[in-house]
Amino acid sequence: MVLARMSFWYFKAGKREEGFAELDKILNTLAQDSKGFRGYMSLLSHENSNLVTILTLWQDEEALKMSELDVFARATQKVQEQLEKPPRIDNYRVYSTELFQRPQ
Repeated sequence: MVLARMSFWYFKAGKREEGFAELDKILNTLAQDSKGFRGYMSLLSHENSNLVTILTLWQDEEALKMSELDVFARATQKVQEQLEKPPRIDNYRVYSTELFQRPQ
């Protein structure tokens, strides 16, 4: 059963780009090397210029919990100075998914 963590990152005014660059680096290194990691999607809000939403996919409950203790905690610590408040997280069971990219 694949699980997902949706995290909402609220950055201080003008700090979203700097903070998001750090988060993206973490996802491209720590998360991808984590046991049970299945992918991620980063979403930059159109309505709130200080908000980033990140969806990560995990193989099972164990991988999700371990990532919270390791990857998520390290990411939060790394961007703490740029955050307005601590990130909010919601966890989900993935019912279905289909992602593809068309050639441009």
